[in-house]
Amino acid sequence: MRRTVLLLGLFSTLSGCTHIALRNDTVRTTSTLTELQFQQVLNNVARFHDDPDTVPSFAVATAGTVSVNDQTSAGVSPTYSPTLTFAQQGGGALPILSLLFPLSAQRAVTENWSLTPIADADNLRRLRCAYRLLVLGEAAPNYAFCVKQMKEFFAGEEADLADSFPPRGWYCVGGKHDVPRGACYVGRHGCTYVWVPPEGRNGLAVFAMAALDLATGKMRTPQRTVVRTYKGEPKSANLVETKVTTTEDDEAALEAIRTGRTRPPERPRLTDFPPPNPGLLFVPRR
Repeated sequence: MRRTVLLLGLFSTLSGCTHIALRNDTVRTTSTLTELQFQQVLNNVARFHDDPDTVPSFAVATAGTVSVNDQTSAGVSPTYSPTLTFAQQGGGALPILSLLFPLSAQRAVTENWSLTPIADADNLRRLRCAYRLLVLGEAAPNYAFCVKQMKEFFAGEEADLADSFPPRGWYCVGGKHDVPRGACYVGRHGCTYVWVPPEGRNGLAVFAMAALDLATGKMRTPQRTVVRTYKGEPKSANLVETKVTTTEDDEAALEAIRTGRTRPPERPRLTDFPPPNPGLLFVPRR
């Protein structure tokens, strides 16, 4: 009897709550994306502490799938045995006609991310510079080159990353037994462990978002297309015939970002009350 009640409860649950399970699984799956990026960053930090001459390993999630498939079935299985004698029935304990109600329910959940590994040499070179600056600071090989790479890449970033990237001092390094219980995030490479204390979470977030930009090659410098037309070779003395298209930095947009003029002007909001009109005055009667 108890098994029948459990089967009926499971059948009723699966038959009407698929959308709830899909919603909950989707929310839980999307929350793992940030954890995946943080873990990649911390593992790479530990990798560069082990070997500053290594190459970072990074992948970008480009698509994801969450699916919930519920299947339920119910039926009736009658068994009629009229040839049973009274003795064969065990004194009436076994009925001549028996009815069985088979119930079955199953749920299949699929969750996956589609990852694209970073294999572009330019993107890997910039990422390598970022991790070297983070781990070694001014002692990084080609320090001036790496600083120049970061400044050029984040020149148009309004968060001032061009002058302050990478943020430092937001993680700790040690062995396995040095990791405290209160560590928010932990990464490792070999026997080297890095962990983030509560006060270092903002630094991790800033570096992780910047690493994502560096990995995808999405520059923050405003660009504009300049078309120059020449006759024959591209020389200023030639007439205009041959078209050469190049991409240049938009210096005016860069200057506007640096001076803070890119913010939209203040606009009246629906919640703002209009100023009173001094020409309309109402005097109550006495």
